[in-house]
Amino acid sequence: MYRVFLVDDEPFIIEGMKALVPWEDYGLKVVGEASNGSEAIKKLETCQVDILLTDIMMPIMDGLELISTLRERHPNTKYIVLSGYEEFEYVKKGMKLGIENYLLKPVNEHELISTLQNSIEKLEKSTNNEEAYTILRDNTIWRCLNQDIDAKEWRERVELYSLEFNGQKLAVILMQISDEIEHEKSSFFRKRVEELFQSVCIVNPDGELILVVSFNCEDALNKKLDEMNRLFSGYVSGKYHINVGSFVCSTSELYKSYQRAKELSSYRLVLKESGLITDELIRQYTQASLSPSIELDELKRYIVGSEREKAFLWIKGAFDEINKSTKKVAPTIIRGFAIDIVTSIQKDVSSHAGNQTVGIVKRILEAYSVEMLVDIIIEFIEVIFKTLKQKSEHRSPIIQSVVQYIQEHFYEELSLKTLSYKFHINAIYLGQLFQKETGLVFSEYINHLRLEKAKQLLRGTHLKAGIIGKQVGYSDSAYFYKQFKKAVGITPSAWRTMNIKS
Repeated sequence: MYRVFLVDDEPFIIEGMKALVPWEDYGLKVVGEASNGSEAIKKLETCQVDILLTDIMMPIMDGLELISTLRERHPNTKYIVLSGYEEFEYVKKGMKLGIENYLLKPVNEHELISTLQNSIEKLEKSTNNEEAYTILRDNTIWRCLNQDIDAKEWRERVELYSLEFNGQKLAVILMQISDEIEHEKSSFFRKRVEELFQSVCIVNPDGELILVVSFNCEDALNKKLDEMNRLFSGYVSGKYHINVGSFVCSTSELYKSYQRAKELSSYRLVLKESGLITDELIRQYTQASLSPSIELDELKRYIVGSEREKAFLWIKGAFDEINKSTKKVAPTIIRGFAIDIVTSIQKDVSSHAGNQTVGIVKRILEAYSVEMLVDIIIEFIEVIFKTLKQKSEHRSPIIQSVVQYIQEHFYEELSLKTLSYKFHINAIYLGQLFQKETGLVFSEYINHLRLEKAKQLLRGTHLKAGIIGKQVGYSDSAYFYKQFKKAVGITPSAWRTMNIKS
């Protein structure tokens, strides 16, 4: 549908125009109105239109001034003038401005509809030609950025499409908006950016905007980038980022600038605010490894123990710790940590997760916020829980009996040897079967269970830690302390103090 804008200082004229024409029957839609030229210009800053109908005699700014001003910004818009005066000077000025028709009030319905139909035909022809031209031009730029065009063809295309890169330096700017935006708003940003930089802006296959700029002065470029940032902040409700690629000296190196812009886009993950992403901005981020206190063994024990909420709290807590860290962690390190979680769980807890690991890793690499990473991992673990539940329901009777016995006698001295005597099964075979059906080796399973029981006693009693260790099955207090600190990261006493305070 083509968009129509009405301008007249008499409200009843505008209402009459709306009622006079069956707009939708002709593929038209009235998208806005204004009472004078000045008001129309303000509204048209955020509203793209194809046909504008305007009165001539209006306060503040008349119709011909309005058309003259808009012509520079919107050369493809069709303009129709309405007037109560058949003044030759007005007609002559209007014709110079390239108006479609000069209609006298009261407007003749058939004449107006005929004028609209002629305008639509011109728009369709212009749109088809412009789209074909734009598609070919954009394809040339895209091939250049991906090193898919030779030097001879590039020179020919540059001349054919009148592409000018006359500055001493060039750069590629990649604009990414987190929320999906409708085509109309994307076109609006594209046109405004091209006008601001007097350069070409294309849309890549992912729907992102890519601008190629040439410049002589970095300060002038930075001012325009700031202006672009203000434009986006005014019209984008979600997160957006403008990634400024490296500066290069020739069009043959544009691909390097584009590659750098894509690399910078990974920092969307750690930036809580929208805005520009530059090399200068990311220097403050460290490639150092994460805190050693983040151990995956505890998470795996929660998963094997079917402790769903604890597992999810662990995930959220681990990424909260990263967010609250005094050092700014680079996105590659955070994504690497997320991938480690997935691959480690797949390796040690559920080999059945292997068929979805590749897809999860791809999503992790594409995530643009820490919150998205958390959601992806929790979704992955949800699937693991379902898989483990299905496996437990199909456990062999012997392992079901062994697990139940361990749950009831965890505080006693337990080993594969003692259990093999009790259940009349070979100890080596029992160990293999136990690991296959529970996902953990026997010793890890016992250790996890005893430590969880110890936490319950630390939180709910005043018994000394050494006594608690013996009550849950550790004959050696020193070994209990060592296992607790290795698994939890702090001593039993420190853990008790933290949890009683909370």
